[in-house]
Amino acid sequence: MSRPPGSTRVAIIGGGPAGTAAALGLRRLGVAVTLIEGRSFPRMKVCGEFISPAATALLEAVIPRRELLALGAREVREFVLEVGLRRRVWPTPTPAWALGRGTLDAALLAKAADAGADVLHPATVRAVDYAPDAVHLRLADGRDIDAGCVIHADGSGRHDPAGPTPLAPGLIGHKCHLRAPPGTVRGVTIRSCAGAYVGTIGIEGGLATCALVASEALTRRFGGDADALLASLWTGYHASWRHGEWKACGVARSGYVRPGHPRSLRIGNAAAAVDPVGGEGIGLALWSAAALVQAWDECRGDVGAVERRLASAYARRLRTRLPACRAAAWCLSRPGLVRAAWPLLALDRLTLRPWYALTGKPVA
Repeated sequence: MSRPPGSTRVAIIGGGPAGTAAALGLRRLGVAVTLIEGRSFPRMKVCGEFISPAATALLEAVIPRRELLALGAREVREFVLEVGLRRRVWPTPTPAWALGRGTLDAALLAKAADAGADVLHPATVRAVDYAPDAVHLRLADGRDIDAGCVIHADGSGRHDPAGPTPLAPGLIGHKCHLRAPPGTVRGVTIRSCAGAYVGTIGIEGGLATCALVASEALTRRFGGDADALLASLWTGYHASWRHGEWKACGVARSGYVRPGHPRSLRIGNAAAAVDPVGGEGIGLALWSAAALVQAWDECRGDVGAVERRLASAYARRLRTRLPACRAAAWCLSRPGLVRAAWPLLALDRLTLRPWYALTGKPVA
């Protein structure tokens, strides 16, 4: 049975870009929303902190350009590929944004709260009990929340009966911030390395984000010492550049994961994830929130119909993105292959447009 927007409270688990953008959009439809985030902000996340050109318009619809600039967000207009001492620089067909998750998440959470979402932060979900016509959430502090459905936007979907988003076997993601010498980090840079690839990008406050994806075998070789690992991959890196601690986690990679209950929805990385080389993490989060809100509006809150719309939208969205990003990650972790392709990569007429087409990024 269809339900009019606003007739049922929606609980959202996760206060990152997917959860906050969904909360903001649903509030604009008049839906009662409880948003639950377990970590205190600002928080450190394993994330490249690059907002894909495919999500530029979505981000600016939530945080206008002037506010992004005031937050310290940086426009990205160059893509740099490095292997060994070789470097190739391309102008990006359309600009992207770079902003640290500590700043971005806090700004989005404030937007959701200002829109009238009931924000519980920090608050940890202990369990979710599902019934045919309702969902009951139990929090670690003893509070209880009743809702008509629950949206999993926590990056994994750990409280959905279908289970967490699958991880890519044998890969570990690492992330830290750097205060590198001026000129060290240019645009968004990807370095091809044996068994790994490294991404760097400048963010606010004079910092740069370093995101490293490496095989478990390579990580074990350095005994978990991420500074030593990075120094082996990036000639010239010095541990004194690091600003703060390293964070590490598995690398999500999956097509759309259908929820495990009719009262459950999944968005962001809890629904699907491509290899991080594509810079699509935050972009997919914002896109999935917008897709959910549109489906909620068009389906008048019928959760089953909303889920079917999301499944179809994800299938279209991932059709080329998922294999393209996986292939790029595979190639970048084999620098010999990249060197062999260098004569082609160095051609003046080669542009990023084919990559943009495969990964759904707009071309001006």
